[in-house]
Amino acid sequence: MIIHTRHNQIEIAAPGKVNLFLELLARRDDGFHELETVMSSVSIFDFLRFTLRKDSQLVLSMSLTRRGSLPHDPDDIPNDERNLVIRALDLIRTTANRELGPEKCFAGINVHLQKNIPSAAGLGGASSDAAAALIAANRLWRLNWSVTRLSELASQLGSDIPFFLYGGTAVCRGRGELVQPIDVQAQIPIVVAKPPFSLSTAEVFGSVSLNDNPTDSAGLIQSVQRFESKSLGDRMFNRLQQFAELLDRRIAGQFAQLRDEFSRLNCLGHQMSGSGSSYFGVFSNPRVARRAVDCLSSRLPHVRIISSQTLNRPATT
Repeated sequence: MIIHTRHNQIEIAAPGKVNLFLELLARRDDGFHELETVMSSVSIFDFLRFTLRKDSQLVLSMSLTRRGSLPHDPDDIPNDERNLVIRALDLIRTTANRELGPEKCFAGINVHLQKNIPSAAGLGGASSDAAAALIAANRLWRLNWSVTRLSELASQLGSDIPFFLYGGTAVCRGRGELVQPIDVQAQIPIVVAKPPFSLSTAEVFGSVSLNDNPTDSAGLIQSVQRFESKSLGDRMFNRLQQFAELLDRRIAGQFAQLRDEFSRLNCLGHQMSGSGSSYFGVFSNPRVARRAVDCLSSRLPHVRIISSQTLNRPATT
């Protein structure tokens, strides 16, 4: 997160993420999957402005930034209590009222969200926005709660949200809410391709079958920490990709084309992020990545191509 604070207003640049590794380990009694994933925040940002109100309302407004070649990309994003930003603000205020007493008054907040991260893409935009809301409310209402305390609330809202409170690169376990940051010095160039259709996270997870011999993340973590370009691509992995392709014939066809295109470039490795529908490639340096963006944009005019890089964890959150 990139945070700018004023007296009664906070502006936050909330990054997206990619999954360099994602394996499913077991089915849980709560209906979720026990998993292990290595996520890195990337330089694709939503921008949020939080301003205190004089009443108690939580109000969200939005604008959409259309970058790339997809002016028709559908974005049906609610701005009411269905939106994770409003749900995050409501949860932290309800929790604060319960713990600090009803005499404590927490003013309402206006939120303006400039949406740049593609929706339903496996890039974590909604989760990052919710994490930004928790950070902003914590500061505006002067709660001074720790990241650990905010993570407890974040895990009630969504599995990826705790990760964004830490940022950088991390191994996430459990449902994804158990976050172990790892030290990564290099900022790795990433090129993201977002097709003009999306996938349902619930449907993708609902279609999977578990492997008796799950892939281990240790090799990938070592390659990322040392930025060992020769092994990084070989160790990237996403268990969900094969099931996403079986679920949707359009995705299978699009990913086949993206595999071909990325393979023609000087790309270390490429795969689906999260539960899709975005696909990304990792590159050895920014110059090669820029050439890949130009090539992919010209050859795939119906796909949104985004240049980015992984982000290091900030010193403080």
